[in-house]
Amino acid sequence: MNAWPILFTALLSLPLSLNTLASDTVQLEKSCASGLNEYVSGNYLQAFSILKKQADSGLDCAQHWVARMYQTGYGAPMNREKSLVYYQLAARQGFPQAIFQLEILK
Repeated sequence: MNAWPILFTALLSLPLSLNTLASDTVQLEKSCASGLNEYVSGNYLQAFSILKKQADSGLDCAQHWVARMYQTGYGAPMNREKSLVYYQLAARQGFPQAIFQLEILK
């Protein structure tokens, strides 16, 4: 399967202006702020606990970060299958980073 059409579509869906990108980043930070603050502080177990609850409630940015934590082993045991599941959940909602990460993992 050629991944370029999917990757190209994902790249086209990214914000085109810096103002839009900044706005999207602020929105992401508001959505996942508490979990990401814990993650950045190195409190990976606490970050995973917060983000997992949000991810299971359907929050796309949390799904992406839970996937990443399963992928890297920060805050959760490394688990490729669970990582893929959460990346797919976020990608289905159009979360650009998850779409991109799935293409890299193929």
